[in-house]
Amino acid sequence: MKTAIVTGADGGMGREICRSLLANGYSLIMACLFPEAAIPFFRELHQQYVNPEGSLSIRMLPLDLASFASVRSFASALSGTTVNRLIHNAGILPRSTQLTEDGYDMISQVNYRAPLYLTRLLLTQLEKGSATEDGARILFTLSCTVDFGLVFRLRPSFLTRVPKTWAGRVIRYGHTKQALYYASLSLAEKLKSKGIQVVSADPGAVNTPLVTMNNALDPLVNIFFRPLLSSPAQGASTAIWLATARELPLPYGGTYRKCKPRRFLVGKNVCHR
Repeated sequence: MKTAIVTGADGGMGREICRSLLANGYSLIMACLFPEAAIPFFRELHQQYVNPEGSLSIRMLPLDLASFASVRSFASALSGTTVNRLIHNAGILPRSTQLTEDGYDMISQVNYRAPLYLTRLLLTQLEKGSATEDGARILFTLSCTVDFGLVFRLRPSFLTRVPKTWAGRVIRYGHTKQALYYASLSLAEKLKSKGIQVVSADPGAVNTPLVTMNNALDPLVNIFFRPLLSSPAQGASTAIWLATARELPLPYGGTYRKCKPRRFLVGKNVCHR
C-alpha cells in the first residue's frame, strides 16, 4: 500500500490532488483546517474510491498550520505510518494582519515555518516510504510570486517583521514562497542520501480564494482578471504529475510548471542555508 498526505486537502487544488491520488492507487491522509466542513467531500471520496475488498483507505485529520501544537499532534497521530508522498498544498494570504498563537506572523508561519516543521517531524515516516517500491517524495507548492525577490529583496528579517498593509502582506506571501523555494533546494541535497526526493510545483495564477483582495478592487478583478486564471484542476496538474510520475526529469530537487522544469529568475540564494 502506498500512502500520500495532502495539506489543505479540501481546498480547490487540494480536492483535485486528492481525487487523482486515489485514482492512482494511493491511500489518502487528508489534512484539513476544518474537518467538519470537509466531511461531505470526505464522504464523496470514500463512496467513489473505497470498497470493502480494496486496499485503499482515506483518513482525515485536523491540521492547523498556525499552531505548532497542532502540527505536532498531526505528526504524532501518524507515528508508525509509512508515507510515500507529503504534499504541502495549504497556503494563505489573509485579509488582515494576524499573529499566530506561537507569536509569529500568520503568513510566514502557515506558508513557510509550519510546512518545514511538519516535514522534519515526518522524516521517519518518509524514510520508511523511501524503502518501498514507490519511494518517497516531498512536494512544496510555490508561486510565480517567488520572483518578487527581483524587486523586493528577501532578507532574514522577513521572519520577524509583521506586515501592516495589504501590499505588505502580498510581498510577505511572495517572500514565503521564495524562502520555501530555497529551502526545497537545501532539503533536496540533505535528503538525497536518505532516498527522499524533494520537488516543487508552481501552479501559476489559479482561480482560488487567494485572489480575493477583500477591497474595492475585487469587482474589477472578478470581471477582468478571474476569467484569465487557470482552474483549480489546471493549477493542480503539475503537483499531480509530480506525485504520481514514476520518474522525473530531475531526480532530486527541481521546480516544475506545466509538468516541465521551471527556473525562477531570482536564481539560487544563500539565504536558505
